[in-house]
Amino acid sequence: MEFIRELNESRLFKKLEYVSGRSMDAIASKLFEHLLALQIFANEDRGTAMKYAKKMMEASGFDGFRTSQLDLYNLITLILNPEKYGYLFADDKTFVLPELRLRRNLLALRRGDFDNDDWSYMMLMLQREFTNIPAYLYILRRQISYWDRLTKNQKSEVVQRLMYIMRTKGGMQSDLYMMLMGLQKRI
Repeated sequence: MEFIRELNESRLFKKLEYVSGRSMDAIASKLFEHLLALQIFANEDRGTAMKYAKKMMEASGFDGFRTSQLDLYNLITLILNPEKYGYLFADDKTFVLPELRLRRNLLALRRGDFDNDDWSYMMLMLQREFTNIPAYLYILRRQISYWDRLTKNQKSEVVQRLMYIMRTKGGMQSDLYMMLMGLQKRI
């Protein structure tokens, strides 16, 4: 059964060609959504988040798109390497990621030393950089940054809203979307 699951494995961009014609703002928005989803997992299901971070940081160079790598890895790679992948996008926009903070947070998550405040500050930095992402993602960012203060119903609502956003923007095939579906049933 594991073999069959791997054959049907979800990927947002199974090939680099699937990125072609999109705007950099769309990629930035997807990256923001995925980082929010990983933050939810880090707060709600630390073990799953640690496994995800461990798999992602096996090739932590973010130097090339890999079909075998997780969606979040490839999104970070596309944003960090505009000179390599810029020809694919509908515009020539570039973004500056807080790369060292991002790596530090992912490595800490891999070890199980997740700091929600540090991650939330990183997300605020990204919000300031990604000026054209939808405002409703900013609202989710604020809610997730205070995850421990949310009630069970509020947490479930946040997960549902993030899943809806990912689904309506073509993110249903994302590996983190599929994981959120499982988490939603457990909250």
